[in-house]
Amino acid sequence: MSYARMKTVMICVLLVAALCLPVSAQSPVIKIGLISSLTGAVSTYGQSVRNAVTLAIDDINAAGGINGQQISLVILDDKGDATEAAQAARRLIDRENVALILGPVITPCVMAVAPIAQAAQVPMLTPTGTGDEITSVGDFIFRGAYKDSFQGRIMAQFAVENLGLKEAAIIYDVANDYSVGLRNAFKATFEELGGRIVAEESYSSGDTDFSAQLTSLAMRNPQALFIPDYYSTAGPILMQARLMGMDAVMLGVDGWDSPDLSALAGGFEEGGYIVNHYSADVDSAVLKEFIARYTAAFGQAPDALAALGYDGALIVAKALEAAGSTDPEALKLALGTVGDIEGVTGTITMDPEGTPIKSAVILKMTGGRWELVDRIDPLGR
Repeated sequence: MSYARMKTVMICVLLVAALCLPVSAQSPVIKIGLISSLTGAVSTYGQSVRNAVTLAIDDINAAGGINGQQISLVILDDKGDATEAAQAARRLIDRENVALILGPVITPCVMAVAPIAQAAQVPMLTPTGTGDEITSVGDFIFRGAYKDSFQGRIMAQFAVENLGLKEAAIIYDVANDYSVGLRNAFKATFEELGGRIVAEESYSSGDTDFSAQLTSLAMRNPQALFIPDYYSTAGPILMQARLMGMDAVMLGVDGWDSPDLSALAGGFEEGGYIVNHYSADVDSAVLKEFIARYTAAFGQAPDALAALGYDGALIVAKALEAAGSTDPEALKLALGTVGDIEGVTGTITMDPEGTPIKSAVILKMTGGRWELVDRIDPLGR
């Protein structure tokens, strides 16, 4: 027998053997895509989400998977760029044939991917995107974080009712939906509660010199300055504001939460307040275990993005289990109805709109760490 013919016979034998394997030996998997910002201006966000999601998936698979099926995770980097995020979504849907997409991380990238997932009827859950308009894209789009309107309102209420502030100024990114949405919610609530916005200034994504805007704001001598942006921009604003002598109370949002904030702000974030998704100070066994395991695995304590990433994977797992399959319609229905999920950020119940009903925390930077000041639960738990 020639070598070529022998090779053909061997291939045929192997194919027949594979086809004769029992179904259980084929180890069917559920393929899920993760789009995260692993490089770029907000890379600490994406790395935290990636780390926490992989930790959660490992936990789920070690416990037997979902209805006997293991989860296979396909991770792509969108670099914090909307165009890159859209390309990643197309690859996950067209080439990888994923059952569901986790991510992206930041609102601009989420808004680039959501229409693609909706058109393809592939369920998508961003664990961290907070823009109000995200779930309005369609019924296949979900989130694992609260809305910007919620956190903007909470910070305004805290400023007026807890800090006794009556006047505030705002500096925001006019080119970023995330920043604009937070500005709108804070301003509306602050004024409804009797506060006055004495001045506003804007800038565009990518700007690094804010001296002109801050000089204008400082002339109004505001009691507080609200900075609704990511750490990569909030840090330099904080430093420049303090160096020019502004002594206003600094108010921020979840986007400030990054291990890189202190270096960018030069330590001037001290004394500032933010709204966030979780605090390490909350008394929760689930949270304490997560912090210990994450720190051991990745060599640093988790931030809010990590907590949301882990909880996002838990929401998806619960929905997959409830749906009993990866059928898009069944999975979509499950994602909007699962509840009583004991997550790192609290007990999570999804609403039909695609947004979780969950608590928020107010944190103050004290001695170089975010200290819990208050916890607000919309359900009063």
